[in-house]
Amino acid sequence: MSRVVVAEFVPSEDSAPVLRQWCEVFSEGQRRLSGTAPTAAALADMIEAEDDSIDVWRWIARDADTDEVLGIAQARRNSAEADLAEFRMYVTPHAQRRGVGRALSELVEVDITGFGVRRIRVTALVGSAAEHFLHKFDGHRVLLRLANQVQHLSPPTAESDRPGYRIVSWRNRTPDELVHSFAEALNRLLDAPGAELQMPERNWGADEVRSWEQKMTGGSQVLLVCCAVDGVGEVAAATVVTVDEHDCTHASQHDTVVLPQHRGHGLAQWVKEQQAAVLAAEFPLLQKIHTTVNTENHPMLTVNRSLGYRTVAERILVEIRRVESASHKPR
Repeated sequence: MSRVVVAEFVPSEDSAPVLRQWCEVFSEGQRRLSGTAPTAAALADMIEAEDDSIDVWRWIARDADTDEVLGIAQARRNSAEADLAEFRMYVTPHAQRRGVGRALSELVEVDITGFGVRRIRVTALVGSAAEHFLHKFDGHRVLLRLANQVQHLSPPTAESDRPGYRIVSWRNRTPDELVHSFAEALNRLLDAPGAELQMPERNWGADEVRSWEQKMTGGSQVLLVCCAVDGVGEVAAATVVTVDEHDCTHASQHDTVVLPQHRGHGLAQWVKEQQAAVLAAEFPLLQKIHTTVNTENHPMLTVNRSLGYRTVAERILVEIRRVESASHKPR
């Protein structure tokens, strides 16, 4: 069995072929985890466009004999909590059970401690080897249980209007006249059960929405937003989807929100129905919409069930906290 070599990975200091391999492992691992992911080409474009000031660190595991990329890891510091990082680690299927994950995790622990990170959050499929691996760490706790859901795209069947509201949809850039009320809608995403564990507290305005749009349209990603607008011209409900132009057979459903004063009118289901119609018209090859829902978010699960979404897998969100007096190496 070949020796595994692990190291920090700095894309700007390595070759384009190695970056491509790193992105291929990340993209395939993310697809196995959540059902959808940016293509490797799109991910490489996003990484190459990153600002040097972004707090993100990456690692790579290679076969010492062939130089093949066997596993990768990435940690991204939480913008609101400096000691917390979102962590991803993926090992290629044929390299699993060769100690790749263990070697990567040991190097990551040493490095991120030097970056001031004391907590990481990572997701794993329920019943997978990754879940078993995470449970071996001291200081771990399960924060959330999440449902991976899929909707097979079909034309909407419900009525196409709601009294007092109209549908407005757009690509990539929010219309200027809606950007402030759309920002308030995005702020209310934190109302959802468990949302505070998945995104930092926010008080966004127009500038933050423009920055978010740039992030969501990185690489070859197309951002599509469908809103219900009320009688005074403000966003009452919204749903957000991205499609990768390199692979437009599936879409990723990110967020759906209804502002408090507009709840109880079926707007969440309505905007998602209308979004499906927009997707079908703009992307004829699109077959599926993937989304993730907290299993405690019963209202959204009910909406998705009515639209034909089905749960295809479940995963857990785990936090691992470094205890200064104890190692975090797997037991």
